[in-house]
Amino acid sequence: MLDQLTDKVANKAAETAQTAALGLGASLCLVIGSAFLTGALWLFLLTVTTALFACLILGGIFAGVGLILVAVISAKSRSRKRKKHEEMLRYQSQQKEKLSNGLDGIPGIIAAFINGLNAGKKARF
Repeated sequence: MLDQLTDKVANKAAETAQTAALGLGASLCLVIGSAFLTGALWLFLLTVTTALFACLILGGIFAGVGLILVAVISAKSRSRKRKKHEEMLRYQSQQKEKLSNGLDGIPGIIAAFINGLNAGKKARF
């Protein structure tokens, strides 16, 4: 039983390590490729415009992409927070319904005990 569990954990760890290695390799290739593409764009812009305009164009492109990515990350973060808040509110409303509908928790136990005592007193006489 324990051997099966350790095998599952080892297999999952191996899969995760392989995925991480592939992701790292892909990221490295993307960084190198984007560096060469940026260099090629720089050389092209130098032949068409001046160095100042080439810098402005490349800086504007990178700043624009960066701002778009920050906006996407911010939207995802707000969405996660909103979902977590909604789940918390749903859980709280379920707990309130439980307490109001049934005899749950310490107040319910006390009420049931008192009802039992009263029923016992009525049954004796």
